[in-house]
Amino acid sequence: MSAKAPKLAEFFTAGQSAKLAGLSMAMVNYLCREEIVVPSGNQHRGHGSARRYSFGDVVALRLVTRLSAAGVSVLRLRKAMQRLRKIHPEITLTSLPGSHIVTDGHDLHLRRSGESMERVLDGQFAFAFVIELAPLHKELVARVKEQNSRASEPVAKVA
Repeated sequence: MSAKAPKLAEFFTAGQSAKLAGLSMAMVNYLCREEIVVPSGNQHRGHGSARRYSFGDVVALRLVTRLSAAGVSVLRLRKAMQRLRKIHPEITLTSLPGSHIVTDGHDLHLRRSGESMERVLDGQFAFAFVIELAPLHKELVARVKEQNSRASEPVAKVA
């Protein structure tokens, strides 16, 4: 008999998302409050409602981690981050819309594999930071699998 692989979660709590993204809970709360990365798994918002982050939201949180480490102000990228999640909700455990995120510190640009840069918001092409999305995506999938294998139950309940 072969052991069945644990089912990967579709949604994560704020605490699980923070851990997967390498952020503090305070930073995740700040990003949500400032509407930089808003959990997309919530049907009802408000005080007392548990936040449910999709895998794409966690990728966005991890992107914030990388950009912050590179010295980019995520507050300046608020509109670009919001637009990125709005026009590319297909970031899932098995789907990734592009290969690189590029920023000049003000705007985000998405590069699809084999295609030219796509402007997330209007801006000039003066790039200082390039972050390849595939390794970031792969890293988070591995983290989710690792957490699921350590726990007796999945990291988060699948809705």
